[in-house]
Amino acid sequence: MGGVITDTIAIESNIRMNISNNLENLPYHWLLPLLFFAIGLLYWYASPNFEASDTKHHVGVIEWIARHDWALPVQSTDHGHLYGQEASQPPLYYLLMTPIWQAVDTSDFDQVFQQNPLLISGVPLRLGNRNEVFYRQPYPPDLQGASLALYLIRLATLGMASVTIYAICQSARAVLPDARFVLLAASLAAFNPMFIFISASVSNDPLVSMFAALVVWQALVMLRDGFATRRSLMLGILIALATLSKLGGLALAPLVALAGLWLLWRGGDRRGFIILVAAIGIALLLICGWWFARNLTLYGELFGTSAMLDNFGRRDMTVRQLVRDEFEGLRISYWALFGAFSILVHDNFYRLMDALSLLGAVGLPVALLQHRRDSTVLSAIAFLGLLLAVGGVLLIWWTLQTTASTGRLLFPYITSISLLMALGLRALRVPSLLVALPMLLFCIAAPFAYIMPHYDHPPTVERLPESASETFAQWNEIRLVGYELPAARRWSPGDEIPLTLFWQPTAQSNEPHALFISLIDAEGLAIATIDTFPGWGSLPTTAWQPQVIYRDDYIVQIPEDARAFSRASLHIGWYAFPDGSDILPRLATGEVVAAFTLPVGALVSEDARRSLDGDDDALAEGTVFGDSLRLNRYRFSEGRLLELEWQLISEMSGDWRVFAMAFDRAYQSGEPFEILLQKDAVPAVPLDYLRAGETFFTRHEFELPPGYAGEQGVYVGWYNDELVTRLPLGRPDNMLLLPDLRFDEAASPAR
Repeated sequence: MGGVITDTIAIESNIRMNISNNLENLPYHWLLPLLFFAIGLLYWYASPNFEASDTKHHVGVIEWIARHDWALPVQSTDHGHLYGQEASQPPLYYLLMTPIWQAVDTSDFDQVFQQNPLLISGVPLRLGNRNEVFYRQPYPPDLQGASLALYLIRLATLGMASVTIYAICQSARAVLPDARFVLLAASLAAFNPMFIFISASVSNDPLVSMFAALVVWQALVMLRDGFATRRSLMLGILIALATLSKLGGLALAPLVALAGLWLLWRGGDRRGFIILVAAIGIALLLICGWWFARNLTLYGELFGTSAMLDNFGRRDMTVRQLVRDEFEGLRISYWALFGAFSILVHDNFYRLMDALSLLGAVGLPVALLQHRRDSTVLSAIAFLGLLLAVGGVLLIWWTLQTTASTGRLLFPYITSISLLMALGLRALRVPSLLVALPMLLFCIAAPFAYIMPHYDHPPTVERLPESASETFAQWNEIRLVGYELPAARRWSPGDEIPLTLFWQPTAQSNEPHALFISLIDAEGLAIATIDTFPGWGSLPTTAWQPQVIYRDDYIVQIPEDARAFSRASLHIGWYAFPDGSDILPRLATGEVVAAFTLPVGALVSEDARRSLDGDDDALAEGTVFGDSLRLNRYRFSEGRLLELEWQLISEMSGDWRVFAMAFDRAYQSGEPFEILLQKDAVPAVPLDYLRAGETFFTRHEFELPPGYAGEQGVYVGWYNDELVTRLPLGRPDNMLLLPDLRFDEAASPAR
């Protein structure tokens, strides 16, 4: 038996060794870029054309160049141009993409680019209206006309990013020729959902990131092997191309020169250093010189940054304010914040990435200690760290001047970030697959779980589901035939109320109508409001098909700071966009009403006032009605206003009301009497939604005859019309007398 066990252990050990060897021998420098491109196609499919940050402006530059015979746009304070602040960006990306745009018939661009005027951008906690534009067909992609041209441009951009992953693999091999380290370093970039998302969009970030990654790769090889004339020439060209892609690429020049200075000090190769510096300088002059000269001519500056700030907007902020207010947005948008800075993923993903980043940072000093005698690794860490530090300083400098705290601006330095993190994780013996596999699975799932739900058109149904309640309300050609809503209950600040509406347009709409859904209190005051087009902004009424039933899902978010103690309803309506008046709804009876509402219960916030305050008249002993409601105190003011403070002793339900009456004589059970004054009231929140121990008050404002004045006793109690009963009190007819209230019509303030 012992031999069998020993053999089994040996077999398992051999299997693990074979798997390990196979992993070691995999060509990650080819596999990972191909896998990245395949995953990128999912994001290319899931995210429509204009949904990444600044995409519309990048498209605007390409469209301008194509329409104006390759003339570049000029930055100005005229905000009417689609290219916006991107006009003063270096032009290489746009020049490369223009032939693709021109190869397709893009005459329908104005129809393709129809902006959503109710877009919510930069506020990820708000729901709905994530789509920058209205799409004829978000899924499957609309592969015709200008839409096709944009999808082709995005495909080419994704190819550039795949080269970046290849360069990161090669950079990792130049630092440590270990397959697992290559897998770990490249996975931190290739399986970064935000990097994939931006890589599959229309943006110049992937181009500058590609050139920067290639520069880092060649610089690391140079630090390892020494100067080489061909490599120096390549570095000069790549740095110049990075600069002509985005201005941040210029930061590579002094850092590569500094790496060359280190080699000069270490090896004394003066000729190699001179060739490197000359190659960088000449390449910048030949490739970018015309661009700098154009900026001097147009804007009076080399880089055009002041002109961009004049267009985009300046601000004055301290570093402390920046870290306090915007570091979190920068952090999460490096890993996953889709759309126009508006679509978050699950919090646990950010926590895991924080933990991974922290482990990498903690492990980096350990890596330095482990490789303290390896000059190649030490020089590589120094170069990567310095590049990241310079990139971080430049980002802070730029962000202090304008709103730019977005993680994608760190992607030109993604090689440094990935390699340094990988070195730290490796030093702490974190398995490569333990990092790579979860990130791979998450970035595959993210397009379907987080991106597509925000852009897809609302689904159509043949008939109402059994879970829906039938109804009828019609606003011109827009008809509501059903809805789904939770049973009425007590709601609190921070709660979310799901609502599904079923629309059936009766005719084609020629004008866009906007839908509003307001959570209102008993007095009609709005607590929360959604303004949107159907499909939560994805499908305007002009695109609806008559007689088709659309399922339209919403979530009404109750603000955390809402203060209310009231019944609550959802007010649903339509108005002519953008500034037309409300369209009044017509019911099935043909009656036109002021509003269509659906009751949802009550909204109760803990800080809402529910009791009387100040020096009030109070009962000597609280009187209990029906063993459930205690009258704690009362106040009579203004000659006619009676306020009663109640406390719920035990939970109860039913449509109970409070009566308050004054008679022409002292009440005697069975004796005739006449009611002089009466004012009934209901609790602001029905008893069904209150909890034992909670207090509330009712207000009874009596209508007095002209000139009326006199003292009256007022009898109060609780009654229920449906049950035809009063709450028992142990007094005649279950009424409590509040004696000697001074009524005076003249004492009431003017109303």
